Amino acid sequence: MKILRKALVKTLKAFIGILPLSIIDKAKQHPGLVAAYSRNLHKSGLLYQLQTLDELERSYADYIHQHSSYLTKQVDCFSNINSSGCSLIVCVTDYSPSKLLDTFDSISDQHTPFVNIVVYCHNNNKSDISDFLNLNSKLNLNVVCSLREPSLPSKIINEPCFFVYAGDVLHPYLGFVIATELSQPTELTYVDTDLLSAKDKKREFVDFKPSWNPDLQLTNGYISSGIWVKQLRDFDAEKLPLNKFMLSIYVCTRHLKNPNLKVGHIAQVLLSREPTLPDFSDAKSQLSALYDSFASVVPSGLPSVYLRWHLDKKPLVSIIIPTRNGLDLVRNCIDSILSKTTYDNYEVLLIDNASDDPNCIKYFNELSKHSKIKVFNYPSEFNYSAINNFAARKANGDVLALVNNDIEVIEPDWLLNMVSHVMREDIGCVGAKLLYSDNRIQHAGVIMGYGGGAGHGHKYFPSDHYGYMNRLVASQNYSAVTAACLLVKTDDFWAVGGLNEEKLAIAFNDVDFCLKVLQLGRRNLYCAEAVLYHHESVSRGHEDTPEKVRRFNAELNYLQTTWCDFIANDPAYNPNLTRRRENFAIKPFR
Repeated sequence: MKILRKALVKTLKAFIGILPLSIIDKAKQHPGLVAAYSRNLHKSGLLYQLQTLDELERSYADYIHQHSSYLTKQVDCFSNINSSGCSLIVCVTDYSPSKLLDTFDSISDQHTPFVNIVVYCHNNNKSDISDFLNLNSKLNLNVVCSLREPSLPSKIINEPCFFVYAGDVLHPYLGFVIATELSQPTELTYVDTDLLSAKDKKREFVDFKPSWNPDLQLTNGYISSGIWVKQLRDFDAEKLPLNKFMLSIYVCTRHLKNPNLKVGHIAQVLLSREPTLPDFSDAKSQLSALYDSFASVVPSGLPSVYLRWHLDKKPLVSIIIPTRNGLDLVRNCIDSILSKTTYDNYEVLLIDNASDDPNCIKYFNELSKHSKIKVFNYPSEFNYSAINNFAARKANGDVLALVNNDIEVIEPDWLLNMVSHVMREDIGCVGAKLLYSDNRIQHAGVIMGYGGGAGHGHKYFPSDHYGYMNRLVASQNYSAVTAACLLVKTDDFWAVGGLNEEKLAIAFNDVDFCLKVLQLGRRNLYCAEAVLYHHESVSRGHEDTPEKVRRFNAELNYLQTTWCDFIANDPAYNPNLTRRRENFAIKPFR
């Protein structure tokens, strides 16, 4: 059956490949067709790296079994816990008796009960909901249309609370986990979630979320339910309208008002959501009012918000391109920058690392006459870190752009988009979405721990794939990004001493650099809207000699010993996801 499906999907892919784009675009407007094609593509296993639906189902079933065993042992250890220590707020945006019943059945099954239960609804639903719950629930609860006094007593308003929506199903041990694993200093904490299948209410399609990722929240609203708040008063202070985006917008609002907000994450699936969740991109109109003062919401047609942050000035960007020979690569790289880049305040520093090709030398001499280009000679042996440090000393820009000679511009606004982020005070390094020549993903953020060191999340995925939790199409924070195309403020570059030319001449120097920038109190960022080709390693080849292997292993060992905490637990990832492959698959629990 699988062989037949694979053959059929291959045939279909080939047929789609010869269709006019106008027909393909029309077909994409039919969700049923897209979903059917996507399901069969998953089942066929044709998407390299991507788990099939069968594999995903089995691996998630293993997680559920392991998680249940873990919680059973925890309950035995904490047998004296008899209260969650907080109130539960059930938000009803559109009254549905069946959804409300699903939620209240799961509340009744709580091993550790909530202190209070509050149903927060619109005024026109209050009477119906009260009557329904009086008939179908034995729980003591408050049905209110306001989360302030006199609707609620001050004791509830000044105490912690946990928010869910009607239709959400609580894990039986949710209250217990909140009581035992909540980090005390946090002001807001969220849990991982999954979806319930429409057919049989089976748990599936889990969202194993990263630790607090402010930019992912702003662009994708990845935290949308299952939120613990230190005081209910903090929530009510925002005076948000009761709707299906309320909790996502609340988290965005709290961050924008207080960038130092302490946000915790319990990396356990403790909430199951109904199968048809609202698309966060539908909330764009509501978010625009929040973002208008500092960013433009650019139309994109994607399930994420495309933010271009306002620039007070257009800083000079020094684009540093090291090369040794590689005439075709360099010409393609520089021509694409000069002809396609819309941001015009830049200079190019081409660093010639002892080229001996006469045609290259002739071309470099011609380039040196261009008003935007300076050519410098670096005669020593190849050391990527040393070359870039050398170039940075020659640069005049407020911003440095480290760019490989095998980069080619695709999206004309690539530099504008990256500069708009790097000039933010709280942002350090900014990386781009890089594609292989065949339009598969080469880089979309670095994950620590892959291969024992670091690797690229979503590597080899199709360029038009949305990624896990839409993370391919949403600009967000990562611990590190590749220096194949990286922007950083010049002051930040020198604040950490530049790249490590002593210990990391070739590999992992960009990862080490990004992690040092984090120590300045910055966040690093993957800019999904900056799209370029990276014809990777064409100029240097692979680690295919004993000398190269020894050097690589020494650099890997330096990374592992220097940044062991990040390798063990990358906050931009999730401990329940695999480190064996770069595909955001669930790790093996058997």
